[in-house]
Amino acid sequence: MPVEGRWTAAQCREYARHLLRRLLPADDVAGGSRLVVALLRELSKGAPIPVDVLATELGTPEPQVRALLEQMPSIEYDDRGRVVGYGLTLRETSHAFKVGGQRLYIWCALDALMFPAIIGRTAHVRSRCPQTGDALTLTVTPTEVLVADPAATVLSLPPLEGSGEVRASFCCHVNFFASRHAGESWRPQLPGADLISVDEGFRIGLALVDELKPIAGRERTSLSDP
Repeated sequence: MPVEGRWTAAQCREYARHLLRRLLPADDVAGGSRLVVALLRELSKGAPIPVDVLATELGTPEPQVRALLEQMPSIEYDDRGRVVGYGLTLRETSHAFKVGGQRLYIWCALDALMFPAIIGRTAHVRSRCPQTGDALTLTVTPTEVLVADPAATVLSLPPLEGSGEVRASFCCHVNFFASRHAGESWRPQLPGADLISVDEGFRIGLALVDELKPIAGRERTSLSDP
């Protein structure tokens, strides 16, 4: 049966705000927000993104876009200088993220629950419990989690007070577990981590979208399916 959540709506919103502060450049939050939305929507098409394409999408001079990219943590490039990953990536990870027939990947379990609402598309997610080795599958739409198998799936959530490169200090600790028991067996590896339900993770994702929309500008961040 599904795991009962314990986080309040206020806690989900506060966590989303703290997470955004880790992800966006402090000196241009609005520009960083627009860039994140554009990056995720373009990456969901399944091809590397030339920086000039991003600049056109944003209506922003290319040098300014390049300056913003330099401030974004953990951006992935290919050998031609094209963007291939930022949370959503073309490079294989332990979390597969299939959108519109494109097999993509994500850096962490929470991405699976956040990105469908940001890109406005349904995703089919495959992962594996790092404690038991069990396969886990989810179907996540922009408005709800349709499938979580097993139903007892939970995810780990590290405290956000840490520092350092976000992928190495945060994302690598955010995983799906086949049950709360499996997650509790893992949790001593990361003191201070919490275990939350899939529904709670999805509510954090919606809260993050609610934070992004007014900053990024509604005219460039439509969340309806293209």
